[in-house]
Amino acid sequence: MKTVFEKEWNKLLKKEEKFLQTIQKEQTSMLQQKIAQKIPKKLEDTLQAAFRKAFYMMFEKGNGWIEKTISDDLALEYEVNAFRMQQAPTKQSWKKLKKSSQKKGNLNVMMTTVEGVALGTLGIGLPDIPIFMGMLLKGLYETAISYGFDYQTEEEQIFLLWLICGALGAYDVQKETNEKLDAWIMTGTAPAYDKKTEIEKAADAMAVGMLTLKFIQGLPIVGALGGAMNPVIYHKIQKYATFKYQKRYLRKKGKYRTAK
Repeated sequence: MKTVFEKEWNKLLKKEEKFLQTIQKEQTSMLQQKIAQKIPKKLEDTLQAAFRKAFYMMFEKGNGWIEKTISDDLALEYEVNAFRMQQAPTKQSWKKLKKSSQKKGNLNVMMTTVEGVALGTLGIGLPDIPIFMGMLLKGLYETAISYGFDYQTEEEQIFLLWLICGALGAYDVQKETNEKLDAWIMTGTAPAYDKKTEIEKAADAMAVGMLTLKFIQGLPIVGALGGAMNPVIYHKIQKYATFKYQKRYLRKKGKYRTAK
């Protein structure tokens, strides 16, 4: 007889697999490849440089301003939910734990929509990158806290960078990164990494993932369409991150069994 959490683990694997198939189809679609070919190389280089600068600023020089936007109650809420699960491991207690992260995610999606459309309407494409990156990292930090992980450690920052590559990277990059993340989750040990290299990979994945969106957003009025797509990118990364953090939590607690 499977426990509630063994069932949840198996359901989680199926949902994640369906999500991965969807993003892999997007990454290999002929339409996306044709659009990417039409983007000027100079613009691609500019975007990569802008994202790398934003990542270095936030991961190397600190991101205290992001931390100030994260409620202190979030960690306490996790402790309460984790205690509830320990005392009464039921489907309801698992839902309460997940709900904490989902509430914050919905608010962040709304904020990225407002920010992206406002700047896009004015034809402001590149300057909104640090703002969007701040919102994205805020969401990832809150997800980490909601499942009991400390985003401030270097290893956890690498995990976050890989989440971005796993959600937005080109097909080969996405596949390799997903395998590394799952190996990390199952063993509980971080694979070897070079922080500088991982920052650049994540920045480049962001540039690839938002290339056409930023190109559109750089045009006045029509740019609002590109800005409106900021939450689409945010949601894709956040959904991928949620799957991985849920797997980590269940794996760490031993409340799982691989699907048979």
